[in-house]
Amino acid sequence: MYQTTVKGEGLFQALSQGYGEPIRTFGVTEKGETPVSLVNIGLAACVTMCVQGYYASQEGNNTMPVQVSSQLEDRQFEVSIRLAEKVSEEKQAAILAYVEQKCKVKALLSDDISFAIHFGLLEEV
Repeated sequence: MYQTTVKGEGLFQALSQGYGEPIRTFGVTEKGETPVSLVNIGLAACVTMCVQGYYASQEGNNTMPVQVSSQLEDRQFEVSIRLAEKVSEEKQAAILAYVEQKCKVKALLSDDISFAIHFGLLEEV
């Protein structure tokens, strides 16, 4: 299970507390990350870790340098995976199949997501 608590700290500002350091988000990109940019970061981070996992589990290589960049525009992600070696089309397909199987963030971005949203009383102000 993943969990976080987010506190509103001013108009269009929020501070999250999850498993690590708190993350401050803003409604505008000039001040920092937005909630949508965090989804983009989450996808790129998950793909990066999956590619690392592919190399570790399939080839025993725990040190393959990987860089993933992701752009989101008009409900479309464009993801670029850069590696320290040139990979054949067959290996690209194997890596992408591994990502498809293991990337939890990518799986969350499907059309069949359901939401349960509940309301309660804020105890601390």
